[in-house]
Amino acid sequence: MSAPLLQLTGIHKRFGPVAALSGVDFEVRPGEVHGLVGENGSGKSTLMKIAYGELQPSAGEIRVDGETVTLRTPQDAARHGVVAVAQEVPLVDSLSVGENIVLGRWPRAGTVVSRRRMREQAAQVLDQLQSTLDPETPVSALAPNDRQVVAIARALATQARVIVLDEPTSSLTEDRAQALFDIVRRLRDQGLGLIFISQRLPDLSQVADRITALRDGQVVGTLPVAEATEDRITRLIVGRSLDDYFHRSRRRSPGEPVLEVSGLAAGGRAETVSFTVRAGEVLGLAGLVGSGRTEVLRAVFGADRPTEGRIQVNGRQLRAGSPRAAIRSGVAFVTGDRKGEGLVLSRSVAQNITLARGRLSLRPISGRGEAATVTKLIERMRIRPPDPDRLAGELSGGNQQKVVFAKWIALGPRLLLLDEPTRGIDVGAKSEIYGLIDELAAAGVAVVLSSSENSELIGVCDRVLVLFDGRVVAERECDGLEEVEVAHYAAGGHEQ
Repeated sequence: MSAPLLQLTGIHKRFGPVAALSGVDFEVRPGEVHGLVGENGSGKSTLMKIAYGELQPSAGEIRVDGETVTLRTPQDAARHGVVAVAQEVPLVDSLSVGENIVLGRWPRAGTVVSRRRMREQAAQVLDQLQSTLDPETPVSALAPNDRQVVAIARALATQARVIVLDEPTSSLTEDRAQALFDIVRRLRDQGLGLIFISQRLPDLSQVADRITALRDGQVVGTLPVAEATEDRITRLIVGRSLDDYFHRSRRRSPGEPVLEVSGLAAGGRAETVSFTVRAGEVLGLAGLVGSGRTEVLRAVFGADRPTEGRIQVNGRQLRAGSPRAAIRSGVAFVTGDRKGEGLVLSRSVAQNITLARGRLSLRPISGRGEAATVTKLIERMRIRPPDPDRLAGELSGGNQQKVVFAKWIALGPRLLLLDEPTRGIDVGAKSEIYGLIDELAAAGVAVVLSSSENSELIGVCDRVLVLFDGRVVAERECDGLEEVEVAHYAAGGHEQ
């Protein structure tokens, strides 16, 4: 077995009286992808910041190629061949692909920058990734997956031997994620060591060789990927089994219809979609990206105006294209874009929670009753830190999503529309949201959940509609349903 490229031994890190890491051991070997998982606050980010020099440990040892090193800055780490690719890809949009790749290491011909050598160097590392990107292309014109390629190419241009990938698929569609996995496998085959941090366990099962789980600043287990079932990893991360993770209880029989959709066409994708959701029922919408799932939810809420069809809530026709009318009818919508549409990141938690409560204003919170409501919702949703004055943009992804939920729960909705409600959040926060969905359904709220994760739909919902090319192609009860069957219909398969 090869010696580790990077080895962290007995790592401790304290921030004042708080222990963020306690005796953590972690390593990555040549030609290996080592997955790292854990809830927000488990210590993943702190450990990796120590690995690439952004933080220094309170105690412990760092070895690179068997040599003990001190990494005081990311530049120190890069000189030792350890480089990170951040979740929010830090590229300069005003520069070209090639300029971003050589940024800070401009090749020179005498006293001037040599653009010819810049193009050659950029093309060389892009070729190593088998990328067809043109070094002269402006970065501002790139799609998210191509921006990832440029960031990885920049790491390779520094002669990196260890690359830390932080949530690299969080902004990618499924097909773009697969292209990234191909790059990761290619780099592994070239002998690099890669650390792959992800909340998406299916991603790790495709690329990782082994997976380490952190909980409360300690390693709770490392498993070879062949043994790392979703249930075992979930149990390591959150301390309970996958059955408990989804929280789906045996609810009473659904009540009266809350939402009735007939012949709906919307957003240029959804066509002749019809379904009914009853009080206390959780209905799932499955399908590939572009299948029409999101368009259906946006049309029901009034965010987009349908071109055809009828929408009824509690037996009354809903005015098309009017979110205000939907809210007055008891409809709430947790959008799939929490940062762009669900929250005002520059405002406080309290202001965001009260944003939809009639006043639709960003004025400071006033009055004991309103402040008490905010405090109760923060406690109920377990928003951390429990500070109503904290800016929403300063929260973790999971806690931001809890604020979005709190905003709508404050209205006491009869119908809750959820579009990818757990995208980009850790498994602990996911489980809490699943528990909330179950609690709301048990209280008689009708829920429609659109998700690209079939395991989530089966685990949380009572039944699932599968959309393909804008139409409902299958409807299944979730008891006994297998993911492969949902995937079959989502890809356009016929009745089996």
